[in-house]
Amino acid sequence: MERNVSSLAIVVHSQRYGQLHRKLKLLTVDFGLIDVVSYGARKSVKAVKAEVFLDGQFFLYFNPVKKSYTLSDVQVVATHDEIRSDLGSTYAALFFCEMILNTNGGDSPEQYALLSKALDMLVSHRELANRILIQFIWKLIAICGLQSNLERCPICDRIYDKDEILSFNSQLSAPCCSGCATLDSGMELPPGARRYLLLTSSLDFILAVFIELSETATQRIKNYLLRYASIVSGKALKTLAGGLLQSQL
Repeated sequence: MERNVSSLAIVVHSQRYGQLHRKLKLLTVDFGLIDVVSYGARKSVKAVKAEVFLDGQFFLYFNPVKKSYTLSDVQVVATHDEIRSDLGSTYAALFFCEMILNTNGGDSPEQYALLSKALDMLVSHRELANRILIQFIWKLIAICGLQSNLERCPICDRIYDKDEILSFNSQLSAPCCSGCATLDSGMELPPGARRYLLLTSSLDFILAVFIELSETATQRIKNYLLRYASIVSGKALKTLAGGLLQSQL
């Protein structure tokens, strides 16, 4: 592998590394999720700065012996700094990053494209934050290969009735008919919400966000998918602990 490499990437996590440096977690198009050290980032004004949510072309030095990356430079595509001016948008963006980390980058080019669009939309269409959140989860579940087609039960293969309320199977991590549901799930998907998710499953992320939804339906679908996201992650999500994302953004 070349020692000097580059890739489009987004910073999804940042932490202190020693007294002067920062360790970044990047979702890259070419290398998946990787750790990158940014030397002097905490003190030196000349050091390359890369905050969480920054999207850009990252230039890295790869040490083949230590199998580690060092940040050399970054050509910024978007800082997404505007997100930090609003608490709801900030939590939504941090949730996006946490989900990327929990799914280990998955198909990294697709996850990068999804995260980049979601962050851009939080900047340009803050008023659609709830729908952006809904579609990020729904599209990410699809990228991870966990999205049900919502037309027939994945367990018994029965085609759903038009106005059937779907239940959930926790072992399969998927919606199902009531007869195949696990008793501990407590997840129900109404027919209107199912039709919306079916409609938007084949649409591009941005087009899907612009599909109209009532405030009540938006809130119901969002909270359903937030619970779905926790199940897919297999652990409690820090960004959901305070309940802010579950409220109206």
